[in-house]
Parts: sequence; structure tokens; C-alpha cells
Amino acid sequence: MASASQDSSICIWDVASHRRVATLKEGIDPKFECLRVAWMNRRDDPGSKSEYGGEKYMLASAGADGIVRLWSGSGEEKLTWQSAGIMDHFLLEKNGVESGGGTTSEEEERPQIYALQFVQSKAAPNMNILLTSANNCIYLWNIVDDGSPQSSPSDAIKRRMFLPYLSVSFSHLDDGRQVNKFGGNRNPGNELYIFDASYSESNDLVGAALSDGTCRVLSLANDGDNGSFFQEQCVLSLPPGYFPGTRGGHLTALCWDKSGTRLATCIASGRVVLWLLQVVDRDGTHVLHPSCISVLEGGHDIGRPLFGAKYCGGENQELLMTWGVDGKVCVWDSFSVGEVLSPLCTLISHSDYPIYALDIVTDNGENSKAQAGEMQKVHIAVGGGSEGGFLGLPAYLYDV
Repeated sequence: MASASQDSSICIWDVASHRRVATLKEGIDPKFECLRVAWMNRRDDPGSKSEYGGEKYMLASAGADGIVRLWSGSGEEKLTWQSAGIMDHFLLEKNGVESGGGTTSEEEERPQIYALQFVQSKAAPNMNILLTSANNCIYLWNIVDDGSPQSSPSDAIKRRMFLPYLSVSFSHLDDGRQVNKFGGNRNPGNELYIFDASYSESNDLVGAALSDGTCRVLSLANDGDNGSFFQEQCVLSLPPGYFPGTRGGHLTALCWDKSGTRLATCIASGRVVLWLLQVVDRDGTHVLHPSCISVLEGGHDIGRPLFGAKYCGGENQELLMTWGVDGKVCVWDSFSVGEVLSPLCTLISHSDYPIYALDIVTDNGENSKAQAGEMQKVHIAVGGGSEGGFLGLPAYLYDV
């Protein structure tokens, strides 16, 4: 398990022994917190091991300094972790070229990276793609060997480079609809920011949660000769005024179910909106048609931001977990319809422990079916907290 920390470090944990086995902070400026970590699929096939030596794991981290780093874990008895690559989004956006690092003045504001995900795209099945975001842009990078010679034949670390694959820049809607303005004094210019982005492997769709309260859905494609491209499919947004007063807000997070037809968006006011996306035929053209299915509220403290949602609960993912700054993890019926004023249950409630991150793993794998009559044990990892004590801030593991 990997955890991102406010002190800028990344910790690697052995879940079975509950012990920290490594702390990654090579080259990291401690002034900038680590915001995201993401694992690449584990390398278990002999071909991959031959190509990357003894490398077993690849981890990406993203910080408030706008820098994404790659970390390689290798070894048999004990894993050794080393930095394997870097991409500075501040220099990228400033200079218009990819950059492997650099220096800037203290006064310059760096973009914060809120989206980080390794992608296995049908449009590019042979690429290791990493999705990142900075300000109002989404980037997709092809992670490749940089070609530099290894120090020895037994050297397990290969340096990587970020090759641009696709980039998307979002702007305010200009179709006559009312433009939502959130952020108050913290965003006087009504700048547009991405607070989360997520890719659905089942249909090559990317969703982006934006500061204007909309979720933009894009499709990825590759036509061979002309390379990769994207197409904006739809905008998910409730009508202006649906949430009067302070009941609305910018989007803080989103998540797909594994079918790619259901999407949950989290609102800064403590609410969740469930969407259904269906492909329909309009005059012989297939288009993506979104429908708002449900609004979930009442489980979390109203007016306090949510930080994430995740579909779970068996083969059909019948449940939805949500978490936020109120320290609660709520469980909802993911097939809810209409306005829902209370969750099925509240799994966790710690008012002094805001929850920033949560992940779920099942014993039999998220996509596998349990034997008839057999209960699947679910493991939940929770990270958060505001003020650490002598031993620091804890991360919690739960079995359900």
C-alpha cells in the first residue's frame, strides 16, 4: 500500500505486517505536499520481467509543486525503490514543452496535480499511459524507456520518459447557459480548474470534475494514420438553480462503475449525483446520452466537501461508498433513484479525522465472482487526519 503525505513523502506499507517498508522522498521539495499516488498494474508475466529486469512495481506520485514522479520497486527478498522519471507540469505549461525538472522563483504559483491514473486504453493497447491534470488541462503520457544505458546488466532500474500522447484544455461553457461561479475570494477571476479526472477502461471514456460544477465526458480514439484524438461527448450538469444558495458548489471528485455506464459526481456541499450514460441512435449517429438518476444527501454533513466515491458490492457493484471532510464513510444503494435523504449505513464516523482517500480490495478480486454462498471479505484502506501526534497520522485498515 502507498500513502501520500502532507510532509511531501510517499510511504510504502506491508499490509500483512502493518509495517512501513520504505519512504520515498528522493529529490522532493518538502515545502510541497504529495497529493496523489497511483500504481501501475503489477508485472507478473515473464516478458515484462525480461524487459524491465527485476522491476516488480511502478508507482506514480503527484505533488502540489506540479511535479509527477515515477518510482520503481525491484528485488526479491526486499524491495528497493528508486526514482525512475519526472515530469514538471509547471515548466510544461510555462514553456510549452515537456520538462524533466527545473527551478522557478518562490513567487511563481505552481499547478497542483489532482488527477493521476495509469490507463490501459483500447485506443492504444500497447502503451503504458499515465493520466495527469494541471489547472484546466488533462494530459495523457506514454511512459517509455528513455534509452539510457543501465549501469550494469543486473541493474533493475530503467529510467522512463514522458512522451506526449494527448492533451485536453477545458474552457467555460459558451452556449448561453448560466456560468456557475464558485470559490469566492479564493477564485476572484473565476478561473477553471480540474479537481479530479478518471478513465473508464470499459469504453475509453474520460470524465473530468471541474470547478464550474460541471463534469465533462470525453472519448479517446486512435485512427492510426493521424494518431490519437479526443471528442467531447457530453456535459453533466444539473439546471442552474437546482441547488439554491449554498447547496451547490464545484465538483470535487468523480468515479465510474466497471461497466462505464454509471458515473457518480461529488459536490463540495456534501452531495452526490448519480448519472446513467447510454449510447442512443440519433438520425443514424450514435451519441452518448446522460441522465441524472439520483441525488444523495443527508448522510454527510451538509456544506462540507466530499473527497471521493467508489462503486463496490459484488459483481453488479450494488453499493457506493463516499467519504469526506466530516470524517464519515457512508454506504449507499448505487442503483438509487430520485432524492435520497439518508445512506444505507455509516461505516465510519470520526469528526476529528477528515478522510481524504479511500481504497477497496476484495479477497477474490474486484472483478471475480465469489463461490455460491461464499461471503467476500472486503478490505478498506482509509487515509486522512488533520493534526498528527507524536507518532504522526495513522492510516486505517478495515475488514468488512
